Amino acid sequence: MALSALRVQGELEKLGGILIVHADRKAQRVLHRILGATLHTVDAVDQVAQADKLMEQRKPALIVVDHRVLADVAGAAFAAKAARLGVESIVALMNEHDQTELPGLLENGALTNLLGNPMPLLAEELTVTALKLLRRDIFGLEKYMSWGVEARELMLEDTRDRPDAVETITRDVREFGVGPRVASLATLIADELVSNALYNAPRNERGEHYRASEPRDSARKLEGKERIRLRYACDARYLAIEVTDWFGSIERGTILKYLAKCAHPGASDKVDFRRTGAGMGLGLVYSCCNHLVFNLAPGERNEVIGLIDVRFKPAELGMFGSSFNLFVQRAAC
Repeated sequence: MALSALRVQGELEKLGGILIVHADRKAQRVLHRILGATLHTVDAVDQVAQADKLMEQRKPALIVVDHRVLADVAGAAFAAKAARLGVESIVALMNEHDQTELPGLLENGALTNLLGNPMPLLAEELTVTALKLLRRDIFGLEKYMSWGVEARELMLEDTRDRPDAVETITRDVREFGVGPRVASLATLIADELVSNALYNAPRNERGEHYRASEPRDSARKLEGKERIRLRYACDARYLAIEVTDWFGSIERGTILKYLAKCAHPGASDKVDFRRTGAGMGLGLVYSCCNHLVFNLAPGERNEVIGLIDVRFKPAELGMFGSSFNLFVQRAAC
């Protein structure tokens, strides 16, 4: 092995390995192959007790679990212990037949990274998620796009720019050739995320969201931190819509609260997400995405990315829960 490769391997070992906790041995092997591409050491076990012992011997940099691991008392204790030991990232995997525990996991804060799509989509999602967490490099829709795809960018400098920006993205998405349904979803996602960035994200030194009650049809110049960036791209796999504000005021607990409410089976009040509290239409946006990503730098900026998979019909992915990630920027090692 070349000297430079040995140095890289040594640095990776210092950062810790990846621990897989999954009762299905076939799933373990598949996950091992996917995560092995990160060059980190990968250990796989069947049960929480085994994972607990391994974690005591060597703190992992990342834990990947079957979501059912977190659903009982032992799993909750394992997650709490991992947090005490300084393990920052747990990624849960959920299949199509077992989503009843999701609202509870979101409500108690045990889950901030959920991947719910089947293979081969899972491999794409898991690779990007693991590398973002391990490298602590979280921003940018490019991470979800094929190499070389360029994003289109719009900067909003007045609240009156919002309708034109949404109309532009709708027209461009239709030109991508992905069909009217995807264009409709893209319109809704862009409008909701831009609205949140304009009215709910701004916060002053006293912690007040001073634009939250402002009439949505009022004109206002956007200057400094109030300017909004909208970016979007499509690579014939995903349509990605990214909205960035420069306040960094979305709180982790607020996100989990609204996603938990949306995840409850048969929820009849999803449209109320447009009007309640910090609101943000998160439930509605989550319902329209195959994957919803929050990249948070508290006090600096928040970037929200909605991903729509354009390869499948709605019924083909409808049985699977939408994936989501909540990444928080950490100091580089």
